[in-house]
Amino acid sequence: MRAPRALLLLLTIPACGDSSDTGSASFSSQPSDPTATTEAADTGHATTPTTTAQPTTGPTTGPASASATEATGTPTSSSDASDTSDPSAADTSTSAAASDGSTSTGAVSASDGSTSGSTGPACPEGQDGCPCGPGDSCDPGLMCAQGLCGPPAPKCGDGKQDPGEQCDDGNQVNGDGCEANCVKTPAQPKDACGNDGDGVWFQIDYSNAFTVSNPTYSYSPTPGWGEAQWAPAGKNWPYAVDLFNNAKVINDQIGTVALLDGTNKAVRVYFGLVGLNYTYATVCVEGRSYSVGSSVEFFVEEAKTKCGDYGMMANDWSIHATGVDLQDCFLPGDDFQAVQVQPSGGSGSLSLKRLRVTLHGASY
Repeated sequence: MRAPRALLLLLTIPACGDSSDTGSASFSSQPSDPTATTEAADTGHATTPTTTAQPTTGPTTGPASASATEATGTPTSSSDASDTSDPSAADTSTSAAASDGSTSTGAVSASDGSTSGSTGPACPEGQDGCPCGPGDSCDPGLMCAQGLCGPPAPKCGDGKQDPGEQCDDGNQVNGDGCEANCVKTPAQPKDACGNDGDGVWFQIDYSNAFTVSNPTYSYSPTPGWGEAQWAPAGKNWPYAVDLFNNAKVINDQIGTVALLDGTNKAVRVYFGLVGLNYTYATVCVEGRSYSVGSSVEFFVEEAKTKCGDYGMMANDWSIHATGVDLQDCFLPGDDFQAVQVQPSGGSGSLSLKRLRVTLHGASY
């Protein structure tokens, strides 16, 4: 029995499709090209279409490119053109970067191997952080240390307070408020009147005296300003006098004193202040009213200008201390002046034990 014609036609199609199966696999791995597909279908051969050997005009991307490489086993001609593994090609690129003077970071100079643009102008001699000049010279305000110029090294006495310094007055003198090791001068004890010991001072004391003109002298522990500096012109030290030559030294209930028993009696002490300035002055008077009946009033002054102020003292049998503020009565820099104490009222009789003159905030 003969098969129908339609059935015979269906049976013959697989027989002539063996070679086209291979061609179908090849076609699925190639870039889509209508011409190539038509050519393969016409010939019936299972070969890779010749269109895959044509060079591409741009980068091949995506799954189609990968499939083409897998199918042919070799990279396309476009991949060959972009291959940078050739040493000669890399050398040419590097040489070009060096020859055009480019300052791109990492470009290697063909002549000396240095990195183009990695160095700037040399550090000028004498400038901060740069090498010292001839003879270790540096720009103004700088000094040479270990071959480089820089700011002067901090040190005590340079007039600039640096970290770790309590003060720096620009000298190496002790006792002037800032010590030679740049710590503040320890505060001096207050005087008997409660005045600060923050300056220079001298004191006369009649505890061991025989006459009004020979008290004991003492001075503040201030290097650079002592007995010789306190001396008035023509003398080697300050000196006290019985101004009217009518006073005397006696043994009072508080000890040995200079007795000024009347408003016509006075003690005067001469001194000088050459090269010294100060902020203000105080005078501390110690003693008592000689009279047992009333207190005594007295006047303290700078004898040349008559600038001064009053003080008062009780009459009991103990040592009293009265401070008098003389502000700026003493003359800075003057080589001959004096402080004077004289009873002025009350009992009019003063037993003088000690007298201290302090110039606060002194500079010299």
